[in-house]
Amino acid sequence: MLKTPTAQTLMQDARTIHAEAEDLLSAGDWRNAAEKAWLASRAATAALVWDVTGVHHQTDTDISVSFSALVHQRRGHCDNQYDQYDKLSTLYGYLTHNLLYETFYDGVYLEDIPGMIHEVADYIALAEQLAENDG
Repeated sequence: MLKTPTAQTLMQDARTIHAEAEDLLSAGDWRNAAEKAWLASRAATAALVWDVTGVHHQTDTDISVSFSALVHQRRGHCDNQYDQYDKLSTLYGYLTHNLLYETFYDGVYLEDIPGMIHEVADYIALAEQLAENDG
């Protein structure tokens, strides 16, 4: 369980938004499904940052900067948990580029959109696991 009640709410929001993305994808609305999936990853990232650092950020830029700083702080540790921060950071960048910019903003259909949208569930689970185990 996350330490911060509002971070818990954000993580639940991430799961709810991801379910909406899956529903949109099933209905054939891949563009809006991509946006929802990215919003779910954003909510999970915000929850992780808030729970670990105690600081709430509302803008995408502030969330990304704080997340990058958190990943950098954890880098170099021998513990496998900290390798997972790098994994999550790489995946966040990948999802942001492909789901938000390429698919939603530019309207480009990528063959792996369904896979990326499904993978957001794993992203949320890993973000929650890191938040629960950090500190």
